[in-house]
Amino acid sequence: VNGGQLSLDIVETRQRPGSIRNEYTLQGLTQVESYDGKDGWKIDPFQGRKDPERTSPDDLKGLIEDAQVGGQLEDYKVRGLTLEYAGTEDIDGTAAHKLKLKQKNGDLQYIYLDPDYFLEIRIESQRSVRGVKETVITDLGEYEQVSGVYWATAISSGRKGDRDPAKVLYDEVEVNIPLDAAYFSLPAPAQSED
Repeated sequence: VNGGQLSLDIVETRQRPGSIRNEYTLQGLTQVESYDGKDGWKIDPFQGRKDPERTSPDDLKGLIEDAQVGGQLEDYKVRGLTLEYAGTEDIDGTAAHKLKLKQKNGDLQYIYLDPDYFLEIRIESQRSVRGVKETVITDLGEYEQVSGVYWATAISSGRKGDRDPAKVLYDEVEVNIPLDAAYFSLPAPAQSED
């Protein structure tokens, strides 16, 4: 981030159906964002907050989108989303298939698929955050096959028009590791000693 001036260690953990936890570590401090399929919470020591606090529904939108292990297209009908084919569009020299995915809350995502392998190469998320329309562009690449599934190991993401989107390079992808569902849930407040 910041033009490559800062490098964070990131651990992203997802579990079906729709849970995610991200941990970002920089200079010994770890920020946590988590969603357990119902509620979201965060710990943000970079903002001086060391205790977990609930996340607002608007601030959760991106995390909820990322929580889908198989991507936004997986089980879209079951989740009450609508999908339509919107033709093709040039994405960095590739005539990508363009899909329009409408969320239940009215937010939109345009998902662009590589025409040869039908893997996601770009996601344009248009969402309303505190009454303001926000567009986030995420480019995906360098897919690696792990346990028979292709995973993007290079991701670039930022608001539309940003000159310096955040870039994530994954060193390792592990699947089907045992996890306790409580790992994603809001921790109980620390008990003060009286």
